[in-house]
Amino acid sequence: MMLPDVVGIALAGFLAWLLATAGVHKLRHPAQFSELAAQYLPQPLRPLWRDQLVSPVGILEVAIALALLLPQTRAAAALLAATLLTGYALMMAWQLAQGRRDLRCGCAGPASDVLVSPALVLRNLLTAALTLLLALPAGPFAVSASGILLALCMAGFLIGLYLAAEQLISNSQHMVKSR
Repeated sequence: MMLPDVVGIALAGFLAWLLATAGVHKLRHPAQFSELAAQYLPQPLRPLWRDQLVSPVGILEVAIALALLLPQTRAAAALLAATLLTGYALMMAWQLAQGRRDLRCGCAGPASDVLVSPALVLRNLLTAALTLLLALPAGPFAVSASGILLALCMAGFLIGLYLAAEQLISNSQHMVKSR
């Protein structure tokens, strides 16, 4: 099975946006992300995260985003991205299993007020599965200008869908709080 080039470009564009946005948030606001992410880790690992890992993770996310845009590195970058997204989902799922439903996700940056939830875990796992499609062999990279335009529109649609899901999850949490 081969992934059509237009679909590959669209998925790569969406995922590059997602990871670049996440990485830039971490790099622009390292203190907020250090504190937020440290809450997900066992106590002995928190100082390591705060002192040494938040910037490298942000750089890794941006590097993966850039690698997704290059056909030569797309498959390997997709595997890294899927691993990262699955890791984030597992960290959230672990916290939920421990009864911690008071943690902010941080998915949309430091100003995000979305709390970890089963819906966020599912969203991350679905995004990771979608990412794995980019690991499929692609055909020869020969897309016309109209194909690239279509791919950009598809990527924009996926970005809008992702943002809408984020907003729906946030809205549902606010509705539950107000009851």
